[in-house]
Amino acid sequence: MTAPLTHYFDPQRLTLHCGSNLPAAQSLLQRSGRSALVSQLTPAPTPQQLLDAAELAYQQGYEQQAATEFELQGLAIAGIGDPLLHLDVLAAFLPAFKAKRHGVPITLLTYGLVDAQQAPAICQQLLELEVERLEVYLPASNPPAYQQAVKPTRFGFSEVCQFIHTAGDAGLQVSCFAYASVAQQSELRALALDLGARAFVIKPLAVND
Repeated sequence: MTAPLTHYFDPQRLTLHCGSNLPAAQSLLQRSGRSALVSQLTPAPTPQQLLDAAELAYQQGYEQQAATEFELQGLAIAGIGDPLLHLDVLAAFLPAFKAKRHGVPITLLTYGLVDAQQAPAICQQLLELEVERLEVYLPASNPPAYQQAVKPTRFGFSEVCQFIHTAGDAGLQVSCFAYASVAQQSELRALALDLGARAFVIKPLAVND
């Protein structure tokens, strides 16, 4: 039997899976068209397992195998759950990783669904953990459409918009994204930039998992 995975490549960026807690009906991994990968990931990897997986990937030449334009993408944290709901795991893993791999940029892929009052403290914690980048899922430009698209189980459109704004003000490099099936891309791009994101990106859906 194959051991459960703690990491994968998406598409050429090393991505660690930090846990399974979600603020919405589906994981971003499922939304990207990679549902089969979900069953292969360990539900709750430990910080040491993440450290071991990342270190092994770098020792095996992860950076050298990547094309030039991907070399600076560093490490992403995503997977089944939302990294913002696993800050305890990040707090244990990231300092140990940064101590070994100085200068590797860290990106979190997230729904951004957090309590607006707690958003400044969360962003400050991310900065202290040396997280540089956030990619926030933004598939709709108004509350009803967002509710329909995301089916959040906690918070909603107002909170994700506030989080994007707060994170940008805090000094994090924020981009927003949706997948290729989304409509009204021009409205989404305008909203993302208005909230303070640096970019809005349409990511392709996986053809085969």
